Amino acid sequence: MPTETRAAVLEAPTEDHDFAESRPVSVETVDWDPEETGKGGYDHFMLKEIHEQPRSLRQCIQGRVDELAGTISIEELGDLGPVDSVQLVACGTSYHASLYAAQLFRDAGLPAYAFLASEYASAPPPVPVGTVVIGVTQSGETADTLSALREAMARSAPTVAVTNVVGSTAARECDHAVYIRAGPEIGVAATKTFSSQVTAANLLVRAIAGETAADVRTGSLVSALRDLPGKVQEVLDGTNAREVAEEYVDADAFFFIGRGLNYPVALEGALKMKEITYRHAEGFAAGELKHGPLALVGENTPVFAAVTGGDSAAKKTIGNVKEVETRGAPVIVVTDGSTEAARYADTTLTVPETDRRLLPVLANVQYQLVAYHTAAMLDRSIDKPRHLAKSVTVE
Repeated sequence: MPTETRAAVLEAPTEDHDFAESRPVSVETVDWDPEETGKGGYDHFMLKEIHEQPRSLRQCIQGRVDELAGTISIEELGDLGPVDSVQLVACGTSYHASLYAAQLFRDAGLPAYAFLASEYASAPPPVPVGTVVIGVTQSGETADTLSALREAMARSAPTVAVTNVVGSTAARECDHAVYIRAGPEIGVAATKTFSSQVTAANLLVRAIAGETAADVRTGSLVSALRDLPGKVQEVLDGTNAREVAEEYVDADAFFFIGRGLNYPVALEGALKMKEITYRHAEGFAAGELKHGPLALVGENTPVFAAVTGGDSAAKKTIGNVKEVETRGAPVIVVTDGSTEAARYADTTLTVPETDRRLLPVLANVQYQLVAYHTAAMLDRSIDKPRHLAKSVTVE
């Protein structure tokens, strides 16, 4: 078989497995480069995949964003019909991407809720007429997510799979499949697939909910999506994440805080840290610090705060940073320079300015790098963390 491409058969056999009567077979050709499955000179697949994010994001938006026309479209969605609300089901990293997507939908005026797939499957919520259920799953084989999607199908809800794997179970069973096109990801800890998921979320929201008033006026999202791969490259080229990791590698625990779209990134930052370093890490909504988690803060518990965008959420997060500072905890702020947050930080991780909806993508890259370098200094098994698997196919 040629190394440049492989074909994936999307149609399942007939129920009686009688192949005598041939049926039309749907074939999708997948671009595949065998070099993508090697380390390419990097010490770990995870580091390689972090650095592949600009390429993955270009693939995600290719053919879907028309800057000249100022439009965003996703051909795979077809005709969903009228959508009155959205439910997203996912697990782990994909759940964090779903929380981000749900907030984007709500910002665009469409009611949306993210559910842990395991909870949705065992205690499903009402699914009103006009609700579309979106399953976010890197592999398309996650058992809990498939169970949740099947529950939605049983209630006659239209379903969409947002996945990275052509021909996966989720892609075959759902009414529509939207591919994030991140390319092969070998490391167990998701990196480039998360960035591609949240980028695809921006495309989905525009395609399903339409333009916001601000987008109509400025066209900011289309141009920001075009520039996003280059912005990620800026982060990769200028990061001081290794120095941050060296400073705090012996910390007792790591806390991550954020508001709005930065809240899912706080959860994801903590998940990456705990997955590959085996150190305690937690993500919190910044406003919840004073309702309990502040009791855990001390001089050996660094707190990472994403303060980006310069909106009211960012300004309120600065107040939370001050609370942490007065308790003697070291503060690491991820900032685009739109606020005075750096004044209250022991260390800063900077990201370039862009549309506020995409700033969390850049903040997350910094968190990935801090987690990676911390794990490397601790000599952890970075690509295959203990007790974890790339695709969780049991409930």
